[in-house]
Amino acid sequence: MAEDTKKLEELAYQYQLLQAQAQLLAQNLELLTLGRNEFQAVKETLEGLKNEEGEFEILVPIGAGSFLKGKIVDAKNAIVSVGAGYAVQKSLDDSIEYLEKRIKEYEEAIAKTQEALKKLEAQLGELARQAQEIQQKQAMGFSVKK
Repeated sequence: MAEDTKKLEELAYQYQLLQAQAQLLAQNLELLTLGRNEFQAVKETLEGLKNEEGEFEILVPIGAGSFLKGKIVDAKNAIVSVGAGYAVQKSLDDSIEYLEKRIKEYEEAIAKTQEALKKLEAQLGELARQAQEIQQKQAMGFSVKK
């Protein structure tokens, strides 16, 4: 019986560790999804600009849900962030191609994270099954005294 109790405690500890890892992966998955969605929105915006001619009015976000009216004077080029605080000017087609690569990187990272999360969930299920088995064994070992 003492051995079963020790095994249950060990399983509970392992379960808590795996649960914490699963939570971190789920949070990471959410951040990756948000990042991918942001790149996708920028790509769609640039694709929409490809068909525009001349100057046209837009709203420029300035923070806190506030905007200024502005005009796009060069709809053939975009300034795209390339990471580490750097941005470069690229043609719309090159910008879209760059964004597609970044979106693909995000999707690969999302797929890997989902797979890791699925494995953790399977491990959690197995630990729960083992704990339930031990608990049932313990319950059957107790007899009611009259």
